[in-house]
Amino acid sequence: MKKTLIIFVFIFTLFGCDQGPLIEDYKIEGIGLGDSLLDFLSESEIIAEIELNKPAYNYLNDDFGEVYLFDNLDTYDRMSFFVKQKDKNYTIYALKGSFGYDNKLEECFARQKEIEEEFSSIYKNTEKRNYPHEFHWDPTGESVSHNIEFTFDSGDFLEVNCTKYKKSLKIKNNWEDSLQVIFSKKEIMDWFDNPIK
Repeated sequence: MKKTLIIFVFIFTLFGCDQGPLIEDYKIEGIGLGDSLLDFLSESEIIAEIELNKPAYNYLNDDFGEVYLFDNLDTYDRMSFFVKQKDKNYTIYALKGSFGYDNKLEECFARQKEIEEEFSSIYKNTEKRNYPHEFHWDPTGESVSHNIEFTFDSGDFLEVNCTKYKKSLKIKNNWEDSLQVIFSKKEIMDWFDNPIK
């Protein structure tokens, strides 16, 4: 019995602990990567949301679609999900939770730091980097996302972003500055990196 236990502990240590928690282990509002969106929304709601949000991704192919959720959330103001349009199970490949921090960038940074510390303690075996991202559609450079990214060996990643938009764009598009927590499979980044030519 003792020998069997030692072998089990050795195998678990060799193949389990080194890897650390997986990106699929973390849930936002009880929803995680790999879950079926059908557990939370009807198929007709999913299809309607994908159609509504298609214009935002007209420079990409139709592999994925984005679906928003605003109701019955405990922690976040809103969530969104990327699913494959031809997947009848609507498996979640990326999810994002957002908090509004309009005109409160310093408060956003403070919350971002708390979340960064939490993820740093959970996901120790990831590569972390901080970087600003200016949006190509705002040539003034006033719309900026301040990103902290954790990348897994698989290419999957999670981000904690504080995004500030130019005032005129916020008014025109009904946007607000926000903090976003994003969990994503590598396939989503590959999709974004390959616009239609």
